[in-house]
Amino acid sequence: MMAREYVANWLIDGLIEQSDLGLIFGASGGGKSFVVLDMAYCIAAGIPYHGRNTKKTGVLYVCGEGHSGLQKRIKAIHIDKGCTELPNIHITTVPAAFIDESSAIAIQNTIKAIGNIGVVFVDTFHRNLGNGDENSAKDIAKFLQNIDLYLRSIGVAVIPVHHSGNDSSGRSRGSSSIRAAMDVEYEVKQDADTNIITVTNTKMKNFEQLKPFSFKFKPVAESVVLEPTKYTAKKSKKSLNDNSLIALNCLNKLLESDGITPPKIIIDLFPDSPQNIPDKVVNLEQWRKAVYDAIPVASEPEKRRDAVRAAFNRVKNDLSGAGHVGLYGSYIWKAKDIAPNERDKNA
Repeated sequence: MMAREYVANWLIDGLIEQSDLGLIFGASGGGKSFVVLDMAYCIAAGIPYHGRNTKKTGVLYVCGEGHSGLQKRIKAIHIDKGCTELPNIHITTVPAAFIDESSAIAIQNTIKAIGNIGVVFVDTFHRNLGNGDENSAKDIAKFLQNIDLYLRSIGVAVIPVHHSGNDSSGRSRGSSSIRAAMDVEYEVKQDADTNIITVTNTKMKNFEQLKPFSFKFKPVAESVVLEPTKYTAKKSKKSLNDNSLIALNCLNKLLESDGITPPKIIIDLFPDSPQNIPDKVVNLEQWRKAVYDAIPVASEPEKRRDAVRAAFNRVKNDLSGAGHVGLYGSYIWKAKDIAPNERDKNA
C-alpha cells in the first residue's frame, strides 16, 4: 500500500472522483437540480465544467421528480454549450427504491445493459429511497449498503441530490449517518435578493476543501442555464432589532442557568469543524417560553399570544439566518462561528 502512488481519478477535476459517494443538497427550488444537470451534461459530453476538466463517460440520471422540466433544461444546456453531438445521458422515467435490494439490482442491470456509465445521479434522495425513512439510521444503512454492493462495486460514482434540513446548520435533511457516509458533499444556496446560486464544498474526505463558487441564471431557449459569476461572501451576522436582542439575551441567560452539554446528535453536525461545536445547548421550547414572556407586544390581551408567536418566529428566523444561533431538532445554542483558519489554535 505504501509503495503504490495514489492518482486521483477525477470525473470533474477537483470536485468529484470516479469512486465517490457524494451528496449535493439544498433548499427546494434553490437551484440544486440546475447545478446537477450542468455537471451531468459536462461529464457526458466530455467538456470542461466551467474551467475544470472532465472525464468523458456515460451518465445515468435516476429521476424521481420533475420529469417535465428536464427536457427543457437539458436542451437549453445543449444549446448553450454549442455541442454538435448529443451527450451520453440516460434518464429514468420512474424513481428507484434503493432501500430494496431488487431495485438496486435493477439499476445495476440497467447500467450494465447501457455500458460505459461512470456516474449515477439520484434526484432526489427522498424520492428514490423507497419505503424507508430518511431519519432512520437503520434505513439509511440499508440504502447505503445497496448502493455499495450493486453500484459502487461496478466502478460508478453515485451522487444523491437531497433537500436541506429545516434549520440553519448548513446540513442535509434526515439522519446524520447520510453525511457521515459521504466522500464529498456540496451545499447549493440561492440568494433571495440577487438570485445568485452559490455552491459550497461542505465536506471533502480525501482532499482539501474547495472555495465556494457562484452562478447566475442566463435565459436560453425556453429555460435558463448557469453562468459563472463572482463569488462574494455574505456577512454572516447583521445588526439586530430590539426583539432579536431580547431573544438573544434570553438565550444567554438560559445557557448560563440551564445549559447542558451538547448531545451526540448535535456533535455529529460538526464532523469537519469541531471548533464550532457549542459549549452548551438548551431546549428550544424552554427558550420559546422565555421569549414569549419577555417580548413586549402592543396588542389586545386576547390577541397577544398570536402576536407574540409571530414575533417569536421572526426573531428565531432572523437570529438563525444571520448566524447568531444554531438550531436543530429540539435544541438551540449560541453560534461560535470560528473561521476555518483558526481551527488549529482552537482545536
